[in-house]
Amino acid sequence: MNYELNKLQDNNKSDNGFFETIKKLAPLLKQEKQQLIFGLSTIITNSILNLISPVLIGYTIDKYIQNKNYDGVIRFAIIIFVIYMITLFTSYFQTKIMGGVGQRTIFNLRNNIFLKLQDLPIDFFNQNKAGDLISRINNDTSKLSQFFSQSLMQFVGNIFIMIGAGIFILCINFKLGLFAIIPALLLLIF
Repeated sequence: MNYELNKLQDNNKSDNGFFETIKKLAPLLKQEKQQLIFGLSTIITNSILNLISPVLIGYTIDKYIQNKNYDGVIRFAIIIFVIYMITLFTSYFQTKIMGGVGQRTIFNLRNNIFLKLQDLPIDFFNQNKAGDLISRINNDTSKLSQFFSQSLMQFVGNIFIMIGAGIFILCINFKLGLFAIIPALLLLIF
């Protein structure tokens, strides 16, 4: 049996998509289901609050600053400040929750890899350097950790912000919104 990890073979390479990779990681994430749901809810809350703030600022400018009603400006400034404080707390919690999910998932993954390495025959270790194995395991698991703790949050949050911004644009001016959204959709499709 050939165990050489350093030689890539074209017939073993497969172009798995994002969802195929998530399916492979799903068993590791099953025990984190509750934390993932809570983390997703903080991401959605954060995205909604980030979308509401510019709308409130625009409303304040149109209704209160133009009419020189400074009591309304102060009231909406306080509301916007509270929204930004809630956004700050949800950002903190989403980072803490998803960071914990990432660390626990990587811990379980490393344990599974260690158990798998224990079952491999001696020939495997004769053909592959221990340093290469450790380097590969550390690099791959650290990339997965970064994905769970940072990239996944940004990806999901940005999707919700783009969808919400598209909805707001369409609500403000439907025709103008279509002219802005259709080219963006064409770029995404093609």
